[in-house]
Amino acid sequence: MSYVLAPEAEEELAQVVTFYAQHVSLNVARNFLLRFEEKAQLLTEFPGIGTPTTKGRRLFPIGRYPYSILYRAHEGTIRISAIAAHARRPGYWQKRQP
Repeated sequence: MSYVLAPEAEEELAQVVTFYAQHVSLNVARNFLLRFEEKAQLLTEFPGIGTPTTKGRRLFPIGRYPYSILYRAHEGTIRISAIAAHARRPGYWQKRQP
């Protein structure tokens, strides 16, 4: 199984990494990206481990960072539709395609 990021999720990932690089440190930005990659790989191995939400999607926390991966397993692929910030409007991603 593999994973793919929706354009919105790709944009969110880039924004988070840029924020950490500019406002915290390059090491924190790299570590966030590494954590994201580890969690995304874990989802390809165990697609049912996230918390169920709506439209067949699941949320899985990235770890020490205040973000979760919103995803859906479909036809052998993990489709990531959001890198959901915990402090952002709750459920802002609900209108996105599953």
